[in-house]
Amino acid sequence: MSKTTLTQSNTGDFLLATPGELASLGAEQALDQVQYLHGLLLNVNQGFWEWHPETGVQRATGNVWQQLHENPDIALSSIWSGDLSLVHADERDALRALRSRLSQQGTFVDTAFRATSRDGQPVWLRLWARAFTDPAGDRFFLGGCTDYSEPLEARGPSNFSSERLQNALDAVGDGFWEWDLRVDEVVLSEACWQLLGYPRRQSDADARAALARWKTHMLPEDYPDVKQAMEDTVRERLPLDVEYRLKHQQGHVIWVRCRGNLQTSSAGQPIRVLGTLQDVTAGKKKQLHAEQELLRLKQENKGRAELISSLGHELRTPLNAILGFSQMVELDQSVNPDQRLRLAEIRKAGQHLLHLVGDVLDLARIDSNRLAPSIELVQPANLVADCRQLLEPLAETRKVSLTFEPLGWERAYILADPVRFKQVVLNLVGNAIKYNRENGRVVISLVPQAEGWLRLSVLDTGCGIPTSKQPQVFEPFNRLGAEQGKIEGTGVGLAIARQLTEAMGGRIGFDSEEGQGSVFWIDFLMNDAPSEVLRMAARPDYAKALPPCRLLYVTGHTANANRLRGVLSSVEQIVVQVCNDAMKGIFSARTAQPDLILVDDDLHGVLLKDFSSILRQDPATARIPLVGIMDQPAQCVDLSIPINYDLAMLSEALRRGLSFEFANDDSQG
Repeated sequence: MSKTTLTQSNTGDFLLATPGELASLGAEQALDQVQYLHGLLLNVNQGFWEWHPETGVQRATGNVWQQLHENPDIALSSIWSGDLSLVHADERDALRALRSRLSQQGTFVDTAFRATSRDGQPVWLRLWARAFTDPAGDRFFLGGCTDYSEPLEARGPSNFSSERLQNALDAVGDGFWEWDLRVDEVVLSEACWQLLGYPRRQSDADARAALARWKTHMLPEDYPDVKQAMEDTVRERLPLDVEYRLKHQQGHVIWVRCRGNLQTSSAGQPIRVLGTLQDVTAGKKKQLHAEQELLRLKQENKGRAELISSLGHELRTPLNAILGFSQMVELDQSVNPDQRLRLAEIRKAGQHLLHLVGDVLDLARIDSNRLAPSIELVQPANLVADCRQLLEPLAETRKVSLTFEPLGWERAYILADPVRFKQVVLNLVGNAIKYNRENGRVVISLVPQAEGWLRLSVLDTGCGIPTSKQPQVFEPFNRLGAEQGKIEGTGVGLAIARQLTEAMGGRIGFDSEEGQGSVFWIDFLMNDAPSEVLRMAARPDYAKALPPCRLLYVTGHTANANRLRGVLSSVEQIVVQVCNDAMKGIFSARTAQPDLILVDDDLHGVLLKDFSSILRQDPATARIPLVGIMDQPAQCVDLSIPINYDLAMLSEALRRGLSFEFANDDSQG
């Protein structure tokens, strides 16, 4: 289009007409103006796109799409509306979550992500659009896409795509490497060689010679694991994350952490693996120091347990003497009623102290591994009947009805220590009676479980346990606030019950609702369990009981992510998103809005408490429950489950987490 297309009176010397000027143009001139503007916009490295979420109809036009695929519509599908095959693997989940949200609500999108061009080169794309409404009242999105990557130039033997990325990695001492699968060559940046003590500009120009020299520095026993991890990255398309040792040029050994991701062509074929190399020797030294410190603490704990055991036995002798002589004085007829009451208080305090010493001795024996249960065939119904007889006076005093319902399993046999089994039952039933309401009920029952387990349940109609205090139930010397009341106790009964049950090969757990009561249970394997019990599906209610939800798992270990997916493989209504980086996890939490976040206690690059603080201070994520996978509970998470969790533990944590209620806190929005 030339300047003469528009008259001087309309546009003067300008090529771009204003809306008012467009109204005065003829049809042919207006069409020329539109075509001119369209061509002008598409001459630059960008394009436009249109997407109708409800019908799936889409259209793309512009040069930027030609970089990705010869067909612009297929290119759009590959980065937005379809399988996202051209998008970097680490960013696909975030884009899917964004697309899903926009399908339901939202009027604007502006995001940037990494993609792969037709020739296999990485590119950065910015995608933006706004929502409009068509004449039928349906929403659609119209926007643009721009490639703002720096030009990819040959950079010597390393052929890296971004010099600025190299400089940033060099500044922090990390190396950059590339494995070209098409020619099977590995290229290492100069920073990688500096980790081994080599000066700059002394790396091999020949990639194969450089790789051979690199292998000579690797400890032979570590090489098989590294090779397997690299092969898994290509074959299974998993993120690479492996640590191994290298011999430094000066003779000492360093630890490095190697991470990377696979890149594929537009046809989905693997073409290269790009990654970084980080010196983690300092962290490994800290880990080794922590392991040595843990071993020292265990040895100290063993010595302390032996001291407590010896001291406990020494305390029992004078305590028994105090109790004996106080009882003798009480029998003296010359003692007046006031003195008799004081003697009764002395005897009561002495008995409480004697029970406390006994509990401490039990804990010391368990901690020092000196508890050796004598496992034999026992009938739990008979043992429970003995316990019931012992506890009936306490139940009558508390005005609580005590019922035992074996439900036809009176003749069942289990493998357990009869003395320790009765101790566990006395603890559980005793607590159910003590912490019950007046005229309440305690029901003991035997019910078979899957795979040959027999469950003894103790149900009470007490006040229940608040959700916020349930993770502390089995902590020793923690009475969950009951120490403020009139009920006596030491707070170690449940801790002992748990350790004794697990020492005998059993399982223990509970379910409680505040204001409704609690059910504590223990499981033991039956001897010669009926075939119909053995055929029962393992925990068949777990998969069905959980509501549909979206989980975000933030972990730095691929094996942990695979384990979670394996445990939840039978639970179809749960969608799991995994982030292998803490910062990406925070971004996904903000954008995808999961129902619950699972997190490891050893996040790479950030402390768990800092990770939790960032989420809690953001109104968008402040009320998403945070469940830690750790052996020791932490205050910075709402709930925790042990590292060796199973479906039962995970299901219980998810059930409690999804119903978790946050306290009103202005700081959390």
